[in-house]
Amino acid sequence: MLRNSMLGSLLALGLIAPAQAQDDAPPPSFSSVSEDGSTSTASSVASDPIAGRFYLAPMMSYGFADNSRNTDDGYGGTLSLGKKFGATLAIEATGFYHRYSDNVPGGDETMESFGGGLAALLSPLPALRQLYAIGSVQYGVTKELPNAADDEYDSLLYSAGLGYLFPIADNGTSLRIEALYRYDDFDRDDANGAKRFEDTVVNLGVLIPLGAAPQPEVSAVNTQAEVVPVIAPADGDEDGDGVADSLDRCPGTPAGTAVDADGCPLPKPACQKPEPGQAITLEGCSAGDTIVLQGVTFDFNQARLTPNAKVILDGVADALIAKADIKVEVGGHTDAKGTDDYNVKLSQRRAESVVQYLVGRGVDTARMSSQGYGETMPVADNETDEGRELNRRVELKIVP
Repeated sequence: MLRNSMLGSLLALGLIAPAQAQDDAPPPSFSSVSEDGSTSTASSVASDPIAGRFYLAPMMSYGFADNSRNTDDGYGGTLSLGKKFGATLAIEATGFYHRYSDNVPGGDETMESFGGGLAALLSPLPALRQLYAIGSVQYGVTKELPNAADDEYDSLLYSAGLGYLFPIADNGTSLRIEALYRYDDFDRDDANGAKRFEDTVVNLGVLIPLGAAPQPEVSAVNTQAEVVPVIAPADGDEDGDGVADSLDRCPGTPAGTAVDADGCPLPKPACQKPEPGQAITLEGCSAGDTIVLQGVTFDFNQARLTPNAKVILDGVADALIAKADIKVEVGGHTDAKGTDDYNVKLSQRRAESVVQYLVGRGVDTARMSSQGYGETMPVADNETDEGRELNRRVELKIVP
């Protein structure tokens, strides 16, 4: 039968995340926001470190046996080889072994069960991506069934339940816990009078990604403004800008200033809004411009940067070092979930984490400040999942 322990395990898994925690689920990307509030995306990488990768999951098992088996609860283990497809689905090949001692008076038999099959794991909730539902079909062989006329049988086993992953390393290695209901489709009348067995199984182990994590593609583009080539003046060029004085509509331009055909300074480029796949450069950015680092995400309810966020911040550090005259404020923002005080403190810790990482990459700490704004400055509707994803962000604001 399905035991009360199964219900308790499932409830514990479903409620394990704090109700007011902020979850950085959107895939990493650069975005730029101008003063009029418009936004553009610069690059996109997966925020899930095991997406698209194979992994191993060895686990210990504890089984609450169906009373009809005439055994005590038992133990064993499972081993799964899986692959994550995108952000929500994983498929696994599984093998298992379980061992139970009989509880028949005077009995000393040990029941063993082993087999393998396939499992599917689904993570449908963006706000709780570590929580997953699991279903499996397995073929198993059971030996030494206590007090049965035929003490060995084979059967199909159907399992369903919930699991949760607790990240413990940047490469995606996680603690894994599952609570499963298992239906053993044993259809023989001589199995202690039972035609089926219903067990509960709890698994505890680790998920270990195989191979290196995929790296986001970041490409540079040349966005330099066209400069009029310097020509030899025909009737003098007092300011030395390459335009003859008789044609120069802007005499006296400073040396080295790029000018147009009329000898007037070229307009300064606006703060660039990178397109997908482009690297951030800060060309043309000045006080008041804001760049959103939408790909800079954090572990759930923490200020610890994800591996992909660090890749993006490496490019930000290079851009800041190349523009040594620019000072920035790193601003942290959240959506409207949770209390105001909690969100302000969380966003402040995350902004400080970004500053600390950039300092470690060689950016002068005197050029940066941090500020947590919590949920006070939304750029989208907090009533939708899409809007909340846009509101959870880190910004670079150019300051005087």
